[in-house]
Amino acid sequence: MSIRYALLGIISKKPVTGYDVVTIFKQTMIYFWSSTHSQIYKELHKMEEEELITHQLVIQGTSPNKKVYSLTDKGKKDLIRWAIEEPLKPAKIKDEFLIKTTIFPILSAEEINQLLDEVIEREQSILAKTKEWKEHFNSQGDSDIGTILTVEYGIRYSEMYLEWCKWAKQMIQDKA
Repeated sequence: MSIRYALLGIISKKPVTGYDVVTIFKQTMIYFWSSTHSQIYKELHKMEEEELITHQLVIQGTSPNKKVYSLTDKGKKDLIRWAIEEPLKPAKIKDEFLIKTTIFPILSAEEINQLLDEVIEREQSILAKTKEWKEHFNSQGDSDIGTILTVEYGIRYSEMYLEWCKWAKQMIQDKA
């Protein structure tokens, strides 16, 4: 999947600014897709050139002007075609920490535990923020099933990662 369809999906829900797209992308897709600010804006520009989206310029006086992006009929058709017709590829895990685990045999138990503690701290923070975001989303009365499913995936993913880290720490302790 290219970033294109993630962005089209965001824009399909309601007109949004580029800033909104970046924020929504980082909040809701953190567990299954990553992209940089510049990649997102580059793709927005390409999609506009291909008439998948359009923008309305909003003049803001003292603040910089902003573009509010909307999905075109062509963009909606392409998004639906992709969702229905493109075959699903196997999920890929791209996790730098898992690469670090391959060198655990040459690290001390203390060094391994330090790395695991860093991941635990990171995942606890992500889990707390995701739960907070879910509460905020639910308080808005939004019933977007896609967002509900992906935020729940994020919560369960962090919980699984935390459980795995704790299991790894126990296993290392048992082997020591």
